Amino acid sequence: MSQSLFKKHVLSFLALFVFSIIINSCESDTQVTGGGNEDQTEKTVKLSGQVISKLTSAPIDSAQIVVSGLNGLIVFYTDSQGKFNRDITVTSSVNLTLVIAKAGYVTDSVSVFVSGNSDVTVPIIELEYKSTSSVPSGDPVSIFLLSQSTNSIGVKESGAEETAKITFVVQDSAGVPVDLAHSVDVSFKFGAGPGGGEVLSPSIVKTNNSGQAAVNLTSGTKAGVVQIIAEITIGSKKIVSLPVAISIHGGLPDFAHFSIAPQKLNFAGYNIFGLQDPITAYVGDKYANPVRPFTSVYFTTTGGIIEGSIQTNIQGIGTSNLISALPQPNHPIFGPGFATVTATTADQNSNNISRETLVLFSGVPQMSVSPLSFSIPEGGSQTFSYVLSDQNSNPLAGGTSIKVSVDGEDVKAQGDVDIILPDTQSKGWTQFNFIVWDAEVDTLPNVYTPVIVSIKSEGPNGKAQVTISGQKD
Repeated sequence: MSQSLFKKHVLSFLALFVFSIIINSCESDTQVTGGGNEDQTEKTVKLSGQVISKLTSAPIDSAQIVVSGLNGLIVFYTDSQGKFNRDITVTSSVNLTLVIAKAGYVTDSVSVFVSGNSDVTVPIIELEYKSTSSVPSGDPVSIFLLSQSTNSIGVKESGAEETAKITFVVQDSAGVPVDLAHSVDVSFKFGAGPGGGEVLSPSIVKTNNSGQAAVNLTSGTKAGVVQIIAEITIGSKKIVSLPVAISIHGGLPDFAHFSIAPQKLNFAGYNIFGLQDPITAYVGDKYANPVRPFTSVYFTTTGGIIEGSIQTNIQGIGTSNLISALPQPNHPIFGPGFATVTATTADQNSNNISRETLVLFSGVPQMSVSPLSFSIPEGGSQTFSYVLSDQNSNPLAGGTSIKVSVDGEDVKAQGDVDIILPDTQSKGWTQFNFIVWDAEVDTLPNVYTPVIVSIKSEGPNGKAQVTISGQKD
């Protein structure tokens, strides 16, 4: 074989060897990258979160959010509550970077992992306030409230927000917030308070470059108003803020602290429709505090109609009106005229708790007297008994007046002759007695004179009257 032919075979072999290496290398890269140009399934997931101020915990409106890590950048903004909610499309698991910016705040960034299999909620993003003041401050001379996250919180385990952030600012004599060069320690303490184990944390905070210091108030077990006071010490001088008041409301209803009562135990609603009897619920939590305002209580009745539900005030009190109407009540034990009113609410375990009260719908006045005729002997007396009730033998409504009058010569009456009925359901207030006697001995025996006895009643149920006649010797 000639030398030139040998070289030609060697070159051909080398070319074939290099080409095979290139082919094998390309096949290896295709496997690593996962299929080259093969189609991948697109998935849409929801990216949501909230941006707040690190200093005040207030939501930040219109904060810009830039998302990178996909094909191109995605830009959107928070709403008035500092919240964002954006659909994004991914083809595989990916790490995204969110850059959050807002004028007046330090730009921040967070990383989130998106698997494509579920929506992603970003942890709350706190932006730090950026001081724009270029004026150096002097020494501190005053401290006052800058902001508070809420005006009220709930007691421990109330189901309501239990912590409030209060931010104070320290200023120099020119009203400029103190800078870091003049930073001071601010200590916090309670003024007046309910004394239910409230906590201030931290107890001491150093002011930042904006002269601000914040403290968190956490409620205890008692409702009431708590005062927070901030103070700084400059040498031997103390500078104290005005007290900041925050209300602590009660928790959820507790059966042992839940009661209802009617304004009137007895109202004239059996035959007169449209009358109202307010029914009041008194609702407390397990610590005997009034429940938090706007706690709902639902009412039902077995007689008439009642306003369905009410919401409690800051004292844990709410009132619903019982209105006289059909059906006329008939209690299984106490009989016609008695209605059961039930109030229901929910406790901290989401269980319904109820209390009941009894209300009497009294009816039309009816009166009877015994005896119906009489003759009083000389120097003697006559005892009378009378019954005043409604048609169901129940007492009439409170405020009903009863008057007994006697018309005759030298006679007087004593006993139940001038009565105002109390607000009662007792049948004991349906039976009465009085006595009529000869007040002066007559010198002429066997001379009879007429005597007329009249019993009159008047009140919310209406009027009734009975008149009987007799004689006196």
